[in-house]
Amino acid sequence: MKKIFRFLIIIISIQLLYSCEADEDLLTYDSEIVSVAYGTTFGECIGYCDRTLEIIGTDINFKATGLTATGDLPEIDISGTISIVDWERLVNSIEFLIFRNMEEVIGCPDCTDGGTEWIEITTDELCHKVIFEFDNEPEEILNYIEELRNLMESCEDKMK
Repeated sequence: MKKIFRFLIIIISIQLLYSCEADEDLLTYDSEIVSVAYGTTFGECIGYCDRTLEIIGTDINFKATGLTATGDLPEIDISGTISIVDWERLVNSIEFLIFRNMEEVIGCPDCTDGGTEWIEITTDELCHKVIFEFDNEPEEILNYIEELRNLMESCEDKMK
């Protein structure tokens, strides 16, 4: 029975590997970005230390969660919109094929409580997430990281 189980696991693993390669082959230069998510996290932190921004077209959603010394803080959830011009400027600044080829983890995110930043981009064909050290962005995302940080900051201003 164990041999059959191992054999099935191997077969399933091989199929998953081939399906991932097939997804790579499907990716074209015409892939349309449907959403962009950005977030920051600090592991050893009191306050609203986990923040997420999700942009789908002109819809934008900001969430913040956190802790006090005695428990959870109430979740903050702010929704709004951005202009179509802002959405198109953001999407046009992203070179998805370059982003897709980036490592999923860069550097040592949140080592020595330095914090983590991440970006997740979803196209009509696939999704890819890159995690990196806070305020130490990879060169490949310089075109749009400031835009995401500014959008996050404007949402954080609404928290106050």
